[in-house]
Amino acid sequence: MADTAVDVHLTAGHLTSAQVQVLAELAHTHGGGELHLTAHAQLQVRGDHAAISAALTAAGLTVDVPTRARLLVSPFSGRIGGHHDLRELTAAVLARLDERPVPAGTVLGLDDGTGDIVALAPTVAVLARPDGRFAVIRDGADTGVRVDPQDAAEALLTPPTDPTGDPEPVPEQPRPPIGWLDQPDGAVTLAGGLPGGILPARLAEFLAAVERPVIVTPWRSVLLCDLDEWTAEQVVRVLAPMGLIFDADSPHLR
Repeated sequence: MADTAVDVHLTAGHLTSAQVQVLAELAHTHGGGELHLTAHAQLQVRGDHAAISAALTAAGLTVDVPTRARLLVSPFSGRIGGHHDLRELTAAVLARLDERPVPAGTVLGLDDGTGDIVALAPTVAVLARPDGRFAVIRDGADTGVRVDPQDAAEALLTPPTDPTGDPEPVPEQPRPPIGWLDQPDGAVTLAGGLPGGILPARLAEFLAAVERPVIVTPWRSVLLCDLDEWTAEQVVRVLAPMGLIFDADSPHLR
């Protein structure tokens, strides 16, 4: 057996519950019972490359390749905090990437203004500002270029070179959220940390059973979104003993 790793391409780290279930089953069969979170908010299955790739394709999932640009997006955007809901912009960037591939190894970032993505120093990023515009960021530093929301997708792929303002300090890196997080709409997001970035397949099955959106973050954690309070309480009660950490001060997350 060719023992290697296969990255699963996720759109901005997002997964449906059905996709989580498929990946859990695949990990049981081919991946030694584990899924691995990557620094680019993707999942990785380790085992026989050919068998895993075939199973992913058959399940309608996409095998990531080194030539594909990595797109990092503020995972809470549209639910909690930030200056801009990035979901439409994410779709616009992905549509352009289908038409215009960028150089291998490029990491692109969409930051809702919290500073969570620009702190990771992607190759190019756009950072939402309180005034409604976006700042173009290169390697974690402000270029001084400002663009309107309708131009942000194009600016990410073909960054303007003429500054339109003075460069400003980027926001300080926020602490990766862990635990119970209230959404403004009254729902709850649970952010659970995974020691070593390892998601056991059995735990993934329980995440899938909740039937809510799952988001993989670049910080070795997963978000379970849009929960009512009763469901959130049951999830914590069941999944915390299984190894999903909801305590931000846990030594297992250091």
